[in-house]
Amino acid sequence: MLPSSLTARLMVAAFTGLLAATATGLGLMALQVWPLSPERMLRAELREEIEHIGEGLRMHADGRAEVRLKDYLANTYDAMPKDAAFQVRDEHGRIVAQSIAGPALQALAAMPGDGQLIQVRSGGTVLRLQASEEQLLHDGRRYTVRVARSDRLVTTLKDYAGKLYLRAGLVTGLLALITFVLVVFLTVRRMVRPLYRISAVAAQIGPRNLGTRLGTDGLPAELVPLIQAFNAALARLENGYRVQQEFLASAAHELKTPLALLQAEIELGGAADKAVLLRDTALMARQVHQLLQLAEVSEGHNYQFASVDLADVVTDAAHYLERLAGQKSVRLVVGFEGNAAAAVEADAAAIFVLAKNLLENAIHHSPQGGEVRVRLRVDGFSVEDEGPGVAADDRPRLFERFWRGAPRESEGAGLGLAICKEICQAHGWSIHLDARPTATGACFVVTVPPGRLQRP
Repeated sequence: MLPSSLTARLMVAAFTGLLAATATGLGLMALQVWPLSPERMLRAELREEIEHIGEGLRMHADGRAEVRLKDYLANTYDAMPKDAAFQVRDEHGRIVAQSIAGPALQALAAMPGDGQLIQVRSGGTVLRLQASEEQLLHDGRRYTVRVARSDRLVTTLKDYAGKLYLRAGLVTGLLALITFVLVVFLTVRRMVRPLYRISAVAAQIGPRNLGTRLGTDGLPAELVPLIQAFNAALARLENGYRVQQEFLASAAHELKTPLALLQAEIELGGAADKAVLLRDTALMARQVHQLLQLAEVSEGHNYQFASVDLADVVTDAAHYLERLAGQKSVRLVVGFEGNAAAAVEADAAAIFVLAKNLLENAIHHSPQGGEVRVRLRVDGFSVEDEGPGVAADDRPRLFERFWRGAPRESEGAGLGLAICKEICQAHGWSIHLDARPTATGACFVVTVPPGRLQRP
């Protein structure tokens, strides 16, 4: 199980990688130091000795030959005449160079051919020597090099060298491991230091300082997108918090006036006008209803999406408002343009509210005897009235909360279009006022992106 600390995880990963590399290196070293069998090891040693003798062969001007070996090779032949010997003959069979006299050299000189096993008796001990012979060409002359070594010499030297290499490798590996761990630890600590710094800053963020942002200086490139996403989330939270504060302030301001009027009417006692009280209570009820509706559509988790027939929902909203249209002497007309019976993935109740608010707004702004036209289109629908229209200066503020044009409508709370905008944003749709510079009235258009339409 991995540790929870990022520093510990990086250390474990680095340490595991180093151990794997060390094990691989030791395995390769072992394969080189310890061949598969003593015979193979001995033959390899003989081939190397012949190569060294050939490289060290020198001819003097007087015809004398000399073999210059490396110190450790020369010392081996001088110190162990029973176990090692070499001999160099020219093309006429004359000896031109050889190791010091000893049992191994005597046996090598008496050897009739190449690749033979020689047994040498010395002081009651029988040694087993492997001999090898090879032809060399040096300065245009051909020489025969014979080498003999005992298996005990090769095995002893290889064992000693193997232990020496292994000991050196272990010490070197241990020192490298300690150095590596120390360097990695200091590097990781330095790398995660900015994380501790931004964590401390993040822990201090609250409702009173949502404008604080986390810095990315000194952070690894892989963590920068995470910090940027966190800052973007903070910006959205700050904006939402600010909108909620403005909403509460505006709601309190909007409700304060009708409450004051109600209180004045009640304090008048018998002089109170019942019709005025009913109008004020109806206005407050409408404002509270729209406030609750706006709060509901502003939360994404309140939506339940399903396949909805857009034409059916808009038509139902139009039928629902036929009585209101009759009271205002306004005629509702629902028309279709092209293949408008498209299904969409939406919340049916929210779409009903969207259409109802647009139709109510159009009915209230239409003159008596006017007409409100609903057109179901291929990519959405539109609601058009025959009212005075919207002044050019007022269009940028149409969808603001609690905004009402001049003169201010006494029956409206300035939330209907804001609710429509929230519903469209939650569905990924768009809503706008159609530009009508020469015509009267207003036309609001709801557009559904092509990717969200479900064609039969």
